[in-house]
Amino acid sequence: MNSGQKRIFAALVLICAFYFALFIFPNNTGAKDQMMISLFEPDEFAQFPIVLKMLAPREQLDKTLLNFIAYRHYYYGSPFYFSSALLVLPLQLAGNIYQHTQLAMLLLRQFISVLPMLGALLLLTFMQTRFTSWIKSIGLLIFLLSISAVVENNMWWHVDSLAVFFVALTLPFLDRDEMQYGRNFHLAAAATGLGTGTKVISLFFFLAIPAYLIAGRIAKRITWRTLLLRAGSFLAIMAITIVLANPFLLLPSQAVRMIRILGNQSAAMSTGWTLTYEKGIGSWLPIIERLYGMPAFNLLAFLVLALGIWKSRNRMRHLLIALWALPFGAYILFTIAIKPTHFFLPILLPVYSSMIVLFKFPPFVSGRPRNPLAWLWGVAALAIIGMQFVLHLREDVRLYREVLTREEHEESLIFYDVLQRDYLPRIQPDETLVFFRDVRMYVPADSRWVVRTYWNSKYSTIEQIQPDLILLWAQRILDYTQEGAREQAADPASFQDTYEFYVDADNDRLRGYRLIYRDAEGLFFVSDEMYLKFFAP
Repeated sequence: MNSGQKRIFAALVLICAFYFALFIFPNNTGAKDQMMISLFEPDEFAQFPIVLKMLAPREQLDKTLLNFIAYRHYYYGSPFYFSSALLVLPLQLAGNIYQHTQLAMLLLRQFISVLPMLGALLLLTFMQTRFTSWIKSIGLLIFLLSISAVVENNMWWHVDSLAVFFVALTLPFLDRDEMQYGRNFHLAAAATGLGTGTKVISLFFFLAIPAYLIAGRIAKRITWRTLLLRAGSFLAIMAITIVLANPFLLLPSQAVRMIRILGNQSAAMSTGWTLTYEKGIGSWLPIIERLYGMPAFNLLAFLVLALGIWKSRNRMRHLLIALWALPFGAYILFTIAIKPTHFFLPILLPVYSSMIVLFKFPPFVSGRPRNPLAWLWGVAALAIIGMQFVLHLREDVRLYREVLTREEHEESLIFYDVLQRDYLPRIQPDETLVFFRDVRMYVPADSRWVVRTYWNSKYSTIEQIQPDLILLWAQRILDYTQEGAREQAADPASFQDTYEFYVDADNDRLRGYRLIYRDAEGLFFVSDEMYLKFFAP
């Protein structure tokens, strides 16, 4: 980079540093203990124990290393879990990490979610502007930072920012290669391997990479023999990177486990976790419109992307983005039934970055366009972008405030306060009790009980663990007992037990238990034995 580019880059880094600091405040909430994490982010609650197990020392060094490498939760790849574990390792070495849950979650949210996202957006901004224009570079980065899906994703600890970063790393390497099929092409292969090894999604470059190679052959940059050799080297580097980034794949038992986990995950995502969900564009539109862009804005983004493919000097850049985004987007829209709001981040962020092409054509370039329609097009495009920016900011403020104050307004915490004040002091057991809780209901650690957490409840589970106390989430009862729930079950035979359990709980007929307290948030039951001992009149 020349001196001008370096100054622009320095200014963008300062913007990113300020943006990074802003998220410290909301990311330092909702994690006073592990149980509180589950109220706000159940995924974090599922992931955090995996990191703790990875860091737990074993009797011998080789077993400690094996415990770290073979972490068994292969829903996400080692780049996510290794970086997360190493980040909080100092806390583990300093003492009991359980005493530093809030600090650990703050570090994980900031450095595994916010920081990689900033890196991804800087890469996309560089790819589109080369940091040659102050207005374009700063404007594009600030717009991308304002996207509400980005803001929402910055306020939890999850794999997706890393996945977006590796996608954003692949595209600039391909762009810089300029059909030379040399070092940058092979670096793109390594980045694709990292993306695939982190969250599988980089496999959706399956159209972009062949198209890039064929374009080189059509332009007579390479021969057919070179095309095949480069395709082979790309696949080889990608495969080697996947294995190096995920060393558990060298252990046959763990590789088999990963395949089984990902297969089950794919099947569940295509139907639903317990109930089946709708698929298709209509089912995704509310999420896309609220967190990504209104229909007019998304239509404009894809029109500008098409314009970039048709008339831009960097048409290959925009073609690669399109060939990455379209197959992956179609897969999400028509195959995935669950609705995680972050799924479109790696798809739409590169598409939105291409909107900078708009400012390379009349009326945004020097020289008056002869066609007045160009002025109309320019004004309309700016109005749509400006309106979307304002909508993003409004939603961003709402999301930020919601997370910043979530502990103050969380109904489950209020529910537990009532139990602690009016009911739990009456329980003075002679032995340790078993406290069964729904994952969305708060029960802190206590010497009186062992907490057992489940994502769904059913009679077979209750009969197996025989809890003394049960705490259920009212929303779960509503979801699973509403009209048509049994017809929408992903597994009707298994769901029948769940349905009967929640119907009985809702009607205070839970076998072997008495309802002690309920409100709009939850229901608290004690076993018949506990009732007679501590609550009977």
